[in-house]
Amino acid sequence: MRESVGSFNDVMRSAQRRRYEGASTYDFRQMDKFSADQQRFLEKLFVGFAESVVTALAPLLQTRFQMEMVSVKPRSYHSYLNMLPDPTPILVFKAEPDVLAFMDIDFDLSFALFDKLMGGKGAPPREEVRPFFTDLEKVILQKPLLKMLEAYGEAWREIRPDTKPAFVGLEFNPMAVHIAPPSETMVVTSFQADVAHAQGLVNVCLPFRYLKNAIPQASFDRYILTRTDSGTGATAAPGPPIFGRSLEMAKVPVAISLGRAEILFQDLLTIEVGDTIRLDTEISAPLRIKVNDKTKFLGQPGIKDGRMAAKVLKVLQEGDEEYDE
Repeated sequence: MRESVGSFNDVMRSAQRRRYEGASTYDFRQMDKFSADQQRFLEKLFVGFAESVVTALAPLLQTRFQMEMVSVKPRSYHSYLNMLPDPTPILVFKAEPDVLAFMDIDFDLSFALFDKLMGGKGAPPREEVRPFFTDLEKVILQKPLLKMLEAYGEAWREIRPDTKPAFVGLEFNPMAVHIAPPSETMVVTSFQADVAHAQGLVNVCLPFRYLKNAIPQASFDRYILTRTDSGTGATAAPGPPIFGRSLEMAKVPVAISLGRAEILFQDLLTIEVGDTIRLDTEISAPLRIKVNDKTKFLGQPGIKDGRMAAKVLKVLQEGDEEYDE
């Protein structure tokens, strides 16, 4: 005969006693949340990051690129990783020497970036295209992602000038990314990005405990006031200073045109080594120096430090015959 286990009430009382014996006091003041001022610092930081990314990628991609912050939300590390599809390009980096973080980007958006870098239209992959990148393609895709990492460092310099994020690796399987315990609270900042014919999300995932200590505890309004010009009492020119610094550091393509020539296609097919093609520019005429395929200067060819160079003779202004809009 089965031994009696007691009444339902006795069982419940026994379970409650066991639960209370191992209980500990929880301080509800230690919630995983930022102060109102820290939240404003964080938003300003990531708005600057988005603007720096646009400044860095637009010249690289040679097309329209937009990026705008959408949200800043705390998530458990385990739950966030589980929601990422496989594959997802994930750039793992060190925010600090002992702090790991990552950026992830929608696959369709990453494919459009790769497509644009390879001279395509910047479109998402067709349904029949394999949903992965080859090893060579991963190396190419890594270039714009590293530009994003540089922009992340630029965004932090106003708050923490010593911040130097370091690249760790590029993963495509979310389950292979182990940077924190599963229950660790992370802060996921999402951005809507648009490039050419594709759009998608870019997310930056950082440990909450790191951001809590890294973001200033001071008053946000007081911090902004301390940056006011003490001599005139006027604030700096509109626009985030982070964007201005990034714009100054942006690289633009510069080319020098020696001249042009038009020949028949049948003549082009018969050209051999040693043949001469006559250009439309006299040897004594100044050369056109182009910035982003627009003539902005006139110059003279020469050599500097053992390399071919051009000396600027004239800065073209609006109204000049050679000036290109």
